[in-house]
Order: sequence, then C-alpha cells, then structure tokens
Amino acid sequence: MSTSSFSITLRSYDEEIKNFLDTVLLGSPGGIQYRVHRQKSMSLRQENVHFLCLSRKEKLLGVIGLVNRVDITGNAWLYIRYLHVKRTLDPAKLDRIVARNGHTLTSETDRFERNSDVVGDQRSSILEGALLEHLNEYSQRLATTNILPAYAFVEDKNHRSKKLCNRFAFNTVQEIQTLLFHRFHPSSHSQVRLLTQEELQGMDHELRHFYDSYTAYHTEGLDQQGYYLGYKVNGEWVAGTRIMRHRWDIERLPEHLSFMRKWKLDRWPYLRTLIPGHVFHFLTADYFWFKPGCERYLEKIMEHALAKEKVYTMMIWLSKESPHSKVVQKSISWGLLNKLGNSGSVSLVLREFMGDGKAAVKGGVENINLGPIFVNAHDMT
Repeated sequence: MSTSSFSITLRSYDEEIKNFLDTVLLGSPGGIQYRVHRQKSMSLRQENVHFLCLSRKEKLLGVIGLVNRVDITGNAWLYIRYLHVKRTLDPAKLDRIVARNGHTLTSETDRFERNSDVVGDQRSSILEGALLEHLNEYSQRLATTNILPAYAFVEDKNHRSKKLCNRFAFNTVQEIQTLLFHRFHPSSHSQVRLLTQEELQGMDHELRHFYDSYTAYHTEGLDQQGYYLGYKVNGEWVAGTRIMRHRWDIERLPEHLSFMRKWKLDRWPYLRTLIPGHVFHFLTADYFWFKPGCERYLEKIMEHALAKEKVYTMMIWLSKESPHSKVVQKSISWGLLNKLGNSGSVSLVLREFMGDGKAAVKGGVENINLGPIFVNAHDMT
C-alpha cells in the first residue's frame, strides 16, 4: 500500500488526525464556508471512525474517514466522511512524485486526469483518487461474501465532490433538506423534560416505530453525545428529540448574505442573531419523534433548547422522501432564517461494494430496498 514517496495506511482517530481536520475548510464555493471547532464533549463520536491516511515522509497530507455502521435490523453499512487532501503541496515536487509513481495509479485514474475539466485541481485529484482506490480495496475486504452498501452526503453546490462521486461509481439516490429553526427570543416551556438514561431506553419503542420505514436507522452515539428532551402531556410523553451543541468558525457567508458582513450589518442587534458571525454557535436536533397530531410539541422542545443554551439557531436534516417531511414543515413555525437560508440541500450518494472476488465496483442500489435515509446529525457536523 505504499511507495517510496507516499503511503496510505489505515489508522484510528488520533491527535495528528484531529489537528489535520481542524485546518479543513468545509462548505462549498458560493455557500457558507467554515471550520469545525471540535469540542471535547463531542469527541466520543470519533471512536468508531477509522481513517485511510495519505502521508509523505511521515507528514499527513490527506484523509478519508470510514464509519463501520450496523442498523437496527443488523445490516452493515459503510458511512464515508472527511475526504480531504491538502492543497499546499509544492507543484513541482508533486509532479515528480506522480511521474515517478504513476504506475501505481489505475487506468481509471489516468483516464479521468486526461479528461478532467477541473483545471488547477489535477494534482489534488490524483491524490484523492489514490485514497478512493484504497477505499475500494478496504470495502471489498469488509464485504467478504456479501454486499456492503457505502454512502455519503455531498452538498449540491460542491461540484468537485460530485465529480469525485461520479468517478468512483457513487450515484445520487436521494436529496436531503436542511431545515433551519430560529428564534429571536426563544422561550422555555415547563412541560419539556430532560430524559434520564432509563427513560431514553424506555423510549426506544417509539423511536423504532417512528423510523420503521427509514433506511439505515441506527442508534450510534444516541446515549453518549448531547442530551434528550421530551414533552409530557397529562404525564405521557408525546414528543422528543436529541439536542447537540456545535460551533463553527465562519470564513465566508453565502454570496447572497456576504454584503451584510462587508457593510457590518451583521453587527446590528437583531441581525447578529440571524446571520452567523465569525463564531457561530448553534444546535442540532435528530432522533426526533412525535405522536400523531403532536407535531407542535416538537417546536416547543426546540425553542426550549435554544433558550436553555442561549443560542438562536437549530438545524435538522431530513430526507425529502421522509413521510414526516411535509408535516414538520407545515406544522412548525421555523422562523425567518429558514426562508432567508433557502433551506439548502445535499445529496445522498450511494454505491455497493462486492465481496468474494465479484465485480470490484458496482454502482446503483439494485440490491437495496431503499427507503428514506436516516440522518444522524453527527454525519452533517
């Protein structure tokens, strides 16, 4: 798996990988671009993540994160995140590396590079390709004699990542919507309660029933990160959701909002609660559920969480094919930011890896009965 100039190894999460990821600028050109501030309270989420790491002379140049996941039905999945290669390499040196080790790249890579229309991204694309080719090998070993579905979420505006997905037979199969919940003056609600571990375990039946039609529903990290809030009516739980707090360091705002920072309008009292500043604190909600007709109580839980954390914005990601998508959009007053932010969309991309010496690459979802994908907020942050 290595050459004299660079190597690709499989590693667990460590301090070097953390420091590398801290430098990564996320987001798409023309949209919001940010760096994730990794809070210690959320570090547990990395324990089940392994990384294919590309290094040169023991210096980390690129990573691709791999989450081995099992859903509640026992089916195995591979969730892919964190694909990033540094672009600070010296072009002349990298050209010599590629020329010297070009035989290590497959003909698929060579064909792509000859036909690529992404001028200026060629060198990084070669290294990204090397990582993804090793992903093929890794996934086929995991698949053994079975089919291993692998999936990732890609912003619709991220054309570079989209092309990489197409190059390696990942197909777009669903659209995921980003819903933004905002309050200028969030209020607390006395009926909202923090669930104990025992109460959360007792709510498993409601969650499983609520997400029965979803694909890849799992409970990874549910009882480890964040906290779970519920709403009681007449002593009975009627709605609930997990809450997690996050921080992004904002480098650029979306183009249609960038003028506000240029003219310093984002410092105005009301606008600064609406438009992310250089440091953006927000919440996410996932694993939500509600009894029929109790959708409005989910809104009260989210507002209570904003008041508790003293922030103004919460995000939810939901497949557009979800049976709950229309009802939550219609029943909940999301606030001005959801309209202003245009509820950005990302794509679910998926492919199947084959084991037992079968075809190494197989696109499509021919062997999967695909329902609306379940989205764990960790996967988006």
